[in-house]
Amino acid sequence: KNRRLGNHKEAMPLRVVLNFKSPDGAKYDSTLSIKVPKKFWAKESKHLVEWFVEFYNGKHADKKLDPQDMQLVDKDGSAFPLLGVIQESFSHKQEIGLRVAPRRAPQKDDKDIKDGKIKSSVEITATAVTLNSVVDMEDPVAFAKAEEVTEAQYKTYKKNHGLKSELTLKVAFRLLDICIGQYKLDRCTQILEEVKEACASEETKSEWYTRYIQSKAFCLWKQSKFKEALVLFEEMTTIVGKSSKLLENMGHTHNSLGQYKKAQECFEEALALVDIEKALHPESDTHKGGLHMGLGLVKKRQGDVKGGLEDLKKSLEWYIESTGPKPHSLVAKAHMAVGHAYEDLKEFKAAVSHMEKGVDIFQRTCGSSSPLTGNAQGSLGKLYLELNSPERAWNSLAAALKNEVKHDSLNVFTIFEHANLLYQIASKKLAPKSDPTKLVDSLVYLDSALGPQMKSGLIKRDGNIGALYKSMAELAIVANHYKLSSKFLDKALTHFGEEKNFDCSTLIKECRQVLSLVADLIRKGMGY
Repeated sequence: KNRRLGNHKEAMPLRVVLNFKSPDGAKYDSTLSIKVPKKFWAKESKHLVEWFVEFYNGKHADKKLDPQDMQLVDKDGSAFPLLGVIQESFSHKQEIGLRVAPRRAPQKDDKDIKDGKIKSSVEITATAVTLNSVVDMEDPVAFAKAEEVTEAQYKTYKKNHGLKSELTLKVAFRLLDICIGQYKLDRCTQILEEVKEACASEETKSEWYTRYIQSKAFCLWKQSKFKEALVLFEEMTTIVGKSSKLLENMGHTHNSLGQYKKAQECFEEALALVDIEKALHPESDTHKGGLHMGLGLVKKRQGDVKGGLEDLKKSLEWYIESTGPKPHSLVAKAHMAVGHAYEDLKEFKAAVSHMEKGVDIFQRTCGSSSPLTGNAQGSLGKLYLELNSPERAWNSLAAALKNEVKHDSLNVFTIFEHANLLYQIASKKLAPKSDPTKLVDSLVYLDSALGPQMKSGLIKRDGNIGALYKSMAELAIVANHYKLSSKFLDKALTHFGEEKNFDCSTLIKECRQVLSLVADLIRKGMGY
C-alpha cells in the first residue's frame, strides 16, 4: 500500500534500486540496491548519488563518475530536484534511474566550496556544507540543524563505508567545520583522532592530509595552543606553498604569541599576494578584509594605536560592503576590533558604540551561547564601568560569565576577571537591580567543569585556579549561598597550598578569614 512517507513515521526502511545506463555502452551499466535510513527519507536524498558513485567507481576505475555530474530521474526520464527526492508516495521498493546531467555554463554567483580551499582563521565558518546542501551559518537554528544532520550522516557513513571512504571523510570535514564554528572543540578533537590514520595513509594522504592539519591547526588555535597551531600552518606551506590566506593564519598566530614583527611581515606579504591571486584566479574569494584587521591588531599591539585603527576601519568598511544588509559575524568582529582601538585611545563613547553593534550582531548571527557573543559582552561590560554605568555593566558581565563557563576550553583569567568585577559591583551595591542569586547555577556548573579540564590538561592546576575559586566564593557570599562559598574557599586553599612558584601566603590568610566568617553565618542558620 502506498503511503506518504513524511506522514508515516513507522514505515519500514525504504529499499531503493538505482539503475544507471551509461552513455559509454551497456558494458558500463550498473545497478545498486540500497536501504535508505529513515532519517534522510525526505531530507537529503542526493546522498544516494554519492553512495552509488563510490560503488560504481570501485567497479569501473577506467570510467569514474563524479557525483556532481549525476542526476536522479524518474521513470519518465524527468530529473528529480536536488533536495527532497523521496517526498512522493510510493511502496517500500522504489526504482530510480541515474544519468549524467547536462553541463551548464558557470554562473556569476556560483559559490566556491572546493574542499581543498584554505580558509582564513577569522572566517571559520561562514557556511558549512552537508553534502550538497549549503546551510547559512549566520543562522544559529540552521547551524544546530546542520550539526544534527551531519552527525547522523557521519555515523552512518562511518559504519557503512569505513573511515577511508571519500564519502566518510567528506562528511567528517563538513562536521569539523560546523564544530569549529561553534567552538565545540572537544568534539573536534574526537573527530580528528578518528580520521587521523585515514588522512595520513598513502591512499588518501595527497587529498585529505592537508585538510586534516588545517582543521587541527584551527582547533588548536581556538584552544589558545598557538605554538602547536603555528607548527601545523608552517607544515602546510611546505605542502601547498604560501598563499594570502595561509599567511593570514600565520600572522594571527604570531600576533597571539607576541611575535609582532613576524606577524606584521606575514600580513604585509599576504596583502601583496592578494592582487596577484585575484589576477590569476578572478573567481576566488581572496580579499583584504581579514588582512587589514590582522595588520591593524598588530600595529595596535606595538603601540601604534592610531595607525592600527585606520587599518581596522578599512577592514570594517570592507566587511560591511561585501556582506550587504544582512547581519554577519565578520562585521561584528570588525566592530569589536575598532571598539577596542577606541578603548585604547580612551574614547569610550565611540568604543561603546561599536561594541554594542558587535554584540547585537553576534547575538543575531551566532546566538547567545556562542563564545564570540560572550567575549564581546565581557568587553562591553568593562566599558560600561568606564562610563560609570554599573547596571548595564552588571547585565553584560553576568551574561558573559554565564556564557564563558560553558566553553569546552575554559579561559581561567577571563572568568576570574568577570567574577571579580561582578563581585565589586554587588558588594558595593552599585547596581541595585542586580540579582547575584542568578549566577549561582553558573558557579556550580563551573565547579563541575574545572576538575575534568584540569585532569585532561586543558587548563593548568596551579594558584590561578585558587584565585578563581576565591572569586567564585566571594560571588556566592553576595548571593547568600554560604555553604557553596565554604566549599569554594576550601578548594581555593588547596590550590594555593600546591602553588610552588608564587607566594600565596596573603591569599591563604584572606581565605581563612573569610572561611571563618562564613562558618559563623552557617552556624547561625543564615543564607543557604
